[in-house]
Amino acid sequence: MLLKDGVMKNLRLFLIFLGVLFFPGLIYARNLPPIVSPDWLQQHLGEPELIILDVRRVEAYREGHVPGAVNVYAGAWAYKKGPLYNERPSPEELNETIGAVGIDLSSKVVVVGSMETIREGYQTIRVACTLLYAGLEDVAVLDGGMERWMKEKRPISLKVEKPTAKEFVGRYRTDMFADKDYIKNNIEKIILLDVREPEYFRGEKKVDCVPRPGHIPGAFNLPTSCAFRSDGTFKPKEELLVIVESVTGADHTREIVTYCDTGQCCPTWHYLLQELLGFPRVRIYDGSMQEWGADLSAPLIGK
Repeated sequence: MLLKDGVMKNLRLFLIFLGVLFFPGLIYARNLPPIVSPDWLQQHLGEPELIILDVRRVEAYREGHVPGAVNVYAGAWAYKKGPLYNERPSPEELNETIGAVGIDLSSKVVVVGSMETIREGYQTIRVACTLLYAGLEDVAVLDGGMERWMKEKRPISLKVEKPTAKEFVGRYRTDMFADKDYIKNNIEKIILLDVREPEYFRGEKKVDCVPRPGHIPGAFNLPTSCAFRSDGTFKPKEELLVIVESVTGADHTREIVTYCDTGQCCPTWHYLLQELLGFPRVRIYDGSMQEWGADLSAPLIGK
């Protein structure tokens, strides 16, 4: 019996190792829906383990926010590093930012932002992805943002919350990101999703910070705007899956890498693919076209 128990234990450990090696996203459990409605959030207000993180500018936060929400502007979650505009902070910097608002690894965090512009929606989801990168498992975004919350006449607070800081030490998920060399070395194996709008994908428009407009060879165009309805809410899960599979196909086991112009909007499809739709192998190239286009040795299709 002892031998049998030992064999079973070793088998379980081996299976876990295979899961970490080939499908690293599967080892993270989720107890919080990745997208929550205003109804859901209002029903859970005041729960001690729930932290509502408002990532709008402090001026907007002071004019009214979800009761109990703490405020850290989205700009604090992505830094300019050298020539690159939207790079993730170092683990030390993130540990300090996350701990300062009372978040620990067991927290349930709902990220609330603005959907006044689609770009602000992208920033909200990038913060959610950054929290997942730091090792949190229960992270959600409020569907429709503060605009929907206020339109539905949900409760509003003017109190500036002062959270009790905690010491935070993240469990950083390096498998969430791909760098330029990773893409060069795996370009024939991965599915590349260029999530910019079609005119930028084809190189018909030039963004000032992105040299050599065009796209990475083999990339498919899946604009981030396709994930949203006109009111700033997400399209239904079933519709999102149809949109994705029209580009990637029905095989969910191939690794996917999302990129955009400066790394700001490509986390959106990563979040939806992995957290909502269950794709197991998705990475973000946050250097995106700003880095790729500046490298004269990196191949480009288009202008």
